[in-house]
Amino acid sequence: MKLCRISARSFVRCLYLAIPVVMAACATTPSQPLVERLDPDTATTVTALKKPVELIAESLHNVGNDPFAYIAPFETDRMGSRAQYLWMSAPGVENATIEPQLVCDGRPLALPALDADIEHFGLSHAPYEKPAPWNVQWYFQLPEDTLKCLADAQRVTLETHASTGQSTQYAVDSKGLAAVKAFSSH
Repeated sequence: MKLCRISARSFVRCLYLAIPVVMAACATTPSQPLVERLDPDTATTVTALKKPVELIAESLHNVGNDPFAYIAPFETDRMGSRAQYLWMSAPGVENATIEPQLVCDGRPLALPALDADIEHFGLSHAPYEKPAPWNVQWYFQLPEDTLKCLADAQRVTLETHASTGQSTQYAVDSKGLAAVKAFSSH
């Protein structure tokens, strides 16, 4: 049996060439932006974003106002019966009713509003946590064409209109909507 001899220089050269390959093999894949969990009390599976899409206020009326609003789709699956919904949350105005309007690439979306009671969705826990105590939350049915618009949009805005006359517009661009695109193709 003949042994192969390798010089120290060749060994070091091979080692330098092997390091990037080993590093690439050890690299973790990007985490999936979706999470699927089973509601233990209702046996309903919920597919949601790990983190809701954050929209930033384009202008604030008061310096102390919260500059963030949020949107996020979710899907419920109860024994094969699936339904898609959209959750929205934005800062509230004390003692005022707030009406939201979602706009996808300049087109106002007609979203069928739902009762905010999570039992309506067959859930015992909300799919997303309330971002702040002063935020208002809304739930809507999410038609497939609306989901497609949100997933493919260059810009989405959420306009809130308070019964006091105050309105605020929050926006996000296509980069911030990447998780919605992943949700739409799951």
